[in-house]
Amino acid sequence: MTEKSRDRSYRWLYRAALLLLLIAAFAPEIVIRATVAIARLKGCELDQENPCLIGTVPVSDIIGWTLQLSARFVIAALHSSRWWLVHAVIAGWLIACYVVLIRGWASLLSRLGIGFVVMVISAVLPYFGPMLAIANLSGENCQPNEGGVGACIVFGGYVGDPCASPVHDAVLLGWEAPYGALLSVAIFAAYTIVVIALRLILAKRSSTSA
Repeated sequence: MTEKSRDRSYRWLYRAALLLLLIAAFAPEIVIRATVAIARLKGCELDQENPCLIGTVPVSDIIGWTLQLSARFVIAALHSSRWWLVHAVIAGWLIACYVVLIRGWASLLSRLGIGFVVMVISAVLPYFGPMLAIANLSGENCQPNEGGVGACIVFGGYVGDPCASPVHDAVLLGWEAPYGALLSVAIFAAYTIVVIALRLILAKRSSTSA
């Protein structure tokens, strides 16, 4: 294998790694939407009385557990002394995406263009993703709101506890988006400087070796 073909194969590995990182950001939404899709394929209705099961697990429990991980724990951390940990995880994920992106793409336009898309994803999905995922679950028995008022019953079961449903935390999470957007833009700005600097260094090396 020549050096050029080896470099090309490595680039595909880094591109696959970036895809996996992006899928990880979509994971809660994928789980919720896939669960709802399977429930509907089974003939279950949103407002039915008896619990809809996937195997032996109620659909409402799967949705509740997913929201517990993607919304409730995050809200609890943001409203405590651990708020920095949430933003540190998001920043770490974004930096990992940019490192892989630099290794997977060589052109300046690709690095900046894809980097901008990744920045938008990091500014939106962690905060609005859970709320968007449950948008189609709203109804007479489930009305997510920032006040945390009311139970959420879908597919014949409570999503979380009757008095403390995580669907409300999904709405609250959206209010944290401005902070996430500032963080994402700042990291993207630093990434842009690094990418342009790398291009200038490479151009200078090429000119001196010519």
